[in-house]
Amino acid sequence: MEQNKKKICWIRVLKNVSYVLAPILIVMLVLSISCVFFTYNMGIEKEEEYIETSKFAEEYLSFIRTTINRINSKEKSYKREVNENITESLEYIGNFVYLVIDNKTGVGYVNGNHDFSYITVNKWKEEILSNKLYWCYENGKINTSIDKISEQQMVDTSFYENSLKDCNLTIYTAILDDLPYYDSYVEQNLIYNVVKSQSKYALINIPIIVIILIAMVPTVLIGIGKTREEGIYLNWFDKILIEIVIGILAFVDFLTCGFLFDIGVNIDNIIGAIFILGGLIILYISAIIFLETFVKRIKTHTFLRTTLVYWMYKEIKKIIDNMKLSLKATLGFGGFILVNWLILLCFRNEEVICILLLLTLYISAYTYIIQRVTWTKKISGAINEIYNGNTNVRLEEDMFKDKFLEVAKQVNDIAGGFSNAIEEGVKSERLKTELITNVSHDIKTPLTSIINYVDLLKKDDLTEEKKIEYLEILDAKSQRLKKLTEDLVEASKASSGNIKLNMEKLNVNELIKQISGEFEDKFKARNLEEDISFAENDIYINADSRYMYRIIENMYSNVSKYAMPNSRVYTDIIDNGNNVIIQIKNISEQKLNITADELMQRFVRGDASRNTEGSGLGLSIAQSLTELQHGRFHIYLDGDLFKITIGFQKMKI
Repeated sequence: MEQNKKKICWIRVLKNVSYVLAPILIVMLVLSISCVFFTYNMGIEKEEEYIETSKFAEEYLSFIRTTINRINSKEKSYKREVNENITESLEYIGNFVYLVIDNKTGVGYVNGNHDFSYITVNKWKEEILSNKLYWCYENGKINTSIDKISEQQMVDTSFYENSLKDCNLTIYTAILDDLPYYDSYVEQNLIYNVVKSQSKYALINIPIIVIILIAMVPTVLIGIGKTREEGIYLNWFDKILIEIVIGILAFVDFLTCGFLFDIGVNIDNIIGAIFILGGLIILYISAIIFLETFVKRIKTHTFLRTTLVYWMYKEIKKIIDNMKLSLKATLGFGGFILVNWLILLCFRNEEVICILLLLTLYISAYTYIIQRVTWTKKISGAINEIYNGNTNVRLEEDMFKDKFLEVAKQVNDIAGGFSNAIEEGVKSERLKTELITNVSHDIKTPLTSIINYVDLLKKDDLTEEKKIEYLEILDAKSQRLKKLTEDLVEASKASSGNIKLNMEKLNVNELIKQISGEFEDKFKARNLEEDISFAENDIYINADSRYMYRIIENMYSNVSKYAMPNSRVYTDIIDNGNNVIIQIKNISEQKLNITADELMQRFVRGDASRNTEGSGLGLSIAQSLTELQHGRFHIYLDGDLFKITIGFQKMKI
């Protein structure tokens, strides 16, 4: 059946989707913000290449400045001296290459990591100037293929004043055309191209991503702890002290991520990136675990109770609570004296502060004592009221604390128990009286008839036809009396559970067909039309066939006596997945000015005049027999609609 399918907790599904999308959106947000930042920082205002920007010019000038500073400081580790020929491969500093000649000494300085053995200075100069991007400084003039760098620009800068004017150097620099090395130029060029391609979307993406992330926050918070059922589900992890949880997660993050990040940084390939990604995933999962347990504890109001401080407080309180009253009073008084002396010793030179602290201490102690005395008086008064017979007394539990709260709850429970006991006693006495009255009435009626007709049979002037008529009446009345006696015995056994059950596999469809057929004549006599809805397939329950027959028979018997003539009776057999439901509905002939609970009481019948045949025990017996076989019996009244429903667990075939 559709109603038995497990319901999907959509808020929980959305929460899990948010967990997956959140890191993706955060990465996109960071990239978008980075694009905006780099757009502003790099001055991307129009469609131009990186080499056409001021940012590139600044980067190039920084290479030149660094080169001049190294040569001027004579840092041998960063240069090679040459005369006519370059006799060895020179050290590498990236795609930026240079040839610098000291005009005073005639010494040349170069860099590179190619094998330029036996290449002359002039040849090396030609190699540099053969690149598309070059910059030269010779005889006090600048020659460059880079538009953003010109002699006038250089003159107007402090770079020219501080670095070139008095250096007496000839400088040849270039960027290698094939860009064989990954350096800051390649990196900046790559970032520039990515930013340029994405910058037009970044300003649109940022608000959209922020809105989605903000919408995810309540979705995640609401979805945490939600299940298909009502309430918040706490697992064993949510009951561990929060400090221990933080320690475990921190240890796992430190140990695992530290190891993975260390490997990832030292491995310069895709495997290193995978290790770093693994570390980030562990960090993210740890954050989710902490968020889940933190929010669930807040929702269920158990956060404070799962802290180390609260645990220590409870343990200390438990120790104190287990102490004898005299010992606790002694410790409390000793603590009061100790605090009093500490105040006097620590603030003996500060009279005003000392007096204020002592006054606060005495007022707090006085308030504490008066509060306990008041609680004792209220509890004592409530006990006195209960003793004098007033069981409706109730203490306001919110005003008490500690042991006084426990005593107040016990007093309320005692008062409530006395009230319930008195109410149940009165109800029980009323039911006993009604039961005796009903039993007496139902037994007296056929018994009186039997006595009267026996007296009539004793007369000598009776005809043979009259004798036969009287005997038939006597037989009917005695059978009714016998049936009443049997019902009394069966009701007693059913209510006490003193019945031996023979549980077996029982076909519900066949049982209803059999009993329906036996009541066909009784239904026709009152012009009742039965509409039966059988289960599509044969369904079975584990029950005692004899007592199941009696249960259904009592239900049908009730319908045949009290249903409105010329109406329909509906019988439904419902396969409810794991259960089998048998349901009978009809319209009552009499007004049902009675509750379902009252109707289930013994000797209660639908007609107040008690003119119908029957003991009034049928439904009570049916309920007891159903419950003895682990079934459920329910009566539903709505106006004149009368519905009986019984349910049993379905047997698996």
